[in-house]
Amino acid sequence: MATYTMELWEVLELETDIGLTSYPIFDEAHRVVLNGKIIQHFWNREIGMETISMFRQQLRRRMNEIMPYWNQQYVATQKQFDPLKTMSIKTVSGTEANGTVTGSGESNSTSDAKSRAVSSTFPQGQLSDNGDYADAAQDIISNTTAAGSTAETQTTANTGSVDSETSGYNGNPAILIAEWRATMVNTDMDVIAQLEILFMGIWDSSDDYFERSYNYGYNNALGFSF
Repeated sequence: MATYTMELWEVLELETDIGLTSYPIFDEAHRVVLNGKIIQHFWNREIGMETISMFRQQLRRRMNEIMPYWNQQYVATQKQFDPLKTMSIKTVSGTEANGTVTGSGESNSTSDAKSRAVSSTFPQGQLSDNGDYADAAQDIISNTTAAGSTAETQTTANTGSVDSETSGYNGNPAILIAEWRATMVNTDMDVIAQLEILFMGIWDSSDDYFERSYNYGYNNALGFSF
C-alpha cells in the first residue's frame, strides 16, 4: 500500500495514458513489449511526483531523451554473427586483355616458256640440230606474269575474374564463446533502469508513521512540515 504518493497500478486505474505512447522506438511493434515490461516492473512502486499529470510529463520527457540512444543499441543487438568467426578475408582479382593483329602480304611471279615442234618424212636423213630437212616446224613462245596481295586484321579481347574467401577463427573456441557471452545485453532492462529516478527510492515499512493524505502539511508527531 502506498505511503507517500500513489503506486503505479493506482495511476493506471485512473489514467490510460501515462506518457508511453509517443517516444521514438526502433520498431513500433516493440512498443507494446517494452511498455508492458515497464508497467510490470514498477507495478507496486510509488510514483516520484506529487500528481499524475506531473508523473506523466516526466515519464514522457525521460523516454524521449533516452530512447534515441537505446534505439541504436536495439539495432546493434539484432545483428547476427558467428562468435567463432574471427576473420573473413575476401579477395577479388580480375584480368583484362585486348589485342590486335594486322598482317599483309604481296606476291609477284613471272614465267617464260619456249618450245619447237618439227616433223620429217622418212627416209629423210637424221634431222640436224638446226632443223634442216624438216617437213614442218612450229615454235611456241609463252610469257606469264602473276601479281597478288593479301591483308588480314584480327582483334581479340579476354576478360576474367577470380574470387576467393578465407574465413575461420584463431584462438581457443571456449574463450571466444565466453567473450561472446560477455557481450550479451538486455536492452529492455537497461531502459527500465533509466526510469528508476521517476519512482520513490524507499519502500513502506508498514509502520504507521504517516497518515496517508495528498494534502501535505505539518506533522505534530515529528515536528516538521513536508
